[in-house]
Amino acid sequence: MALYAAEGIVLGARNWGEADKIMTVFTRKQGLLRAAAFGCRRPRSPLAGAMQMFVHADLQIAEGTRLETIKTASVRAHHAKISLDLTALAYATFVAEVIREFLPEGVSDEAFFDRLTHILKAFETRNPRVTALAAVLQTLAAAGLQQSYERCLHCGAPITDDAFFLTREGGALCADCRMEGAQDFPAELRELLLGLESFDWENPAPLRVRGSTLMTAESLVLAHVQELVGHPLRALTFLAQLE
Repeated sequence: MALYAAEGIVLGARNWGEADKIMTVFTRKQGLLRAAAFGCRRPRSPLAGAMQMFVHADLQIAEGTRLETIKTASVRAHHAKISLDLTALAYATFVAEVIREFLPEGVSDEAFFDRLTHILKAFETRNPRVTALAAVLQTLAAAGLQQSYERCLHCGAPITDDAFFLTREGGALCADCRMEGAQDFPAELRELLLGLESFDWENPAPLRVRGSTLMTAESLVLAHVQELVGHPLRALTFLAQLE
């Protein structure tokens, strides 16, 4: 079996057998991949520390016909603060689930990998709810599944003021194209969504967010995510229990 090196971030794990795990890792060069980590659930396993959620590690991986195998792992960052804050953990887990659902396996996206490293750092220091919403919006954009906020879905006119939003079509409507089922889409909400979608994690600008606007933005994006996925996301159940 050929070995290759990979820099990766753990975004999912499920138990397999008596002491093993199947890991989902987002890597810099190979994108999302699944790999077996044999024996990592044993306390003395050299893999045990690295096979935890949100760990950023350098990996040695063996190619397999059906499944890769993680042979060695050297931790770069643990992001331990996330696991110590239940709210941050819940929102970060939600972001990880969205990434697993929407980014394709085996497709490299180095820009998004770098962004993800900053997102995880932000979960340790910033408002986890705002951080998660920005991360989900940017994940959808990376997957080509973003909603349309700046132009009318039907006529293409620029949206510059208060408008309307049609959730089932994933975009804004101008006043002339308003139709049944469209909800109000105030300029403040649009500006928040656009600001989070383009949020610069390395050079973050101050964000002033009204709670009611944040909740509306979150509802709008979650409805889009649920429609795209077609089944309940497990992380949302965790979030609902917290609230």
